[in-house]
Amino acid sequence: MTSNQTLTHKEEIYAFKERILKTYGINIHIMVEERAEFKIHLDVLHACALKALKNNEPLFDNIESLEHRTRLRPYLVYVQAMSYIAFKEGYSKTDIGRTIKRDHATIINSIKQVENAFFTSEFMVIEAFNNITKEIRAYVGTLPENIKTQINTKSGISSVWNEAKNYRAI
Repeated sequence: MTSNQTLTHKEEIYAFKERILKTYGINIHIMVEERAEFKIHLDVLHACALKALKNNEPLFDNIESLEHRTRLRPYLVYVQAMSYIAFKEGYSKTDIGRTIKRDHATIINSIKQVENAFFTSEFMVIEAFNNITKEIRAYVGTLPENIKTQINTKSGISSVWNEAKNYRAI
């Protein structure tokens, strides 16, 4: 966001808070998420897309990277879906292209192809997108797997405060 957009964003939130205070007598606090801290790294997206491709398309078991060049539709769909997810995660088209050895024009086309496929409900693209997001959820997860084996775990409130550090009040 540009500084002008950020300023407008803050002004609108402030006006909303004032309106709620005047109308209902309630003082509210709004937490704004800092997106940069929550980005999934491009290497993780690449690894999850590759794993989803190998799990769901046995023809591509021998491929070691999405840098591979082929025009087979099932492969291209996974590359396009990974590009779309990375773009929605906030990465530039150039960075995405650099990760999978493609130029930014190819990434632009990939993003448009996925958006069009969502619009037309194209099964192959939607399935690839869902398979990749399933792998991302399995890879990233929400809780550590070894939480049950930890002896001195912290209280539940400390995790809330740790999460609150990732937000800033306006």
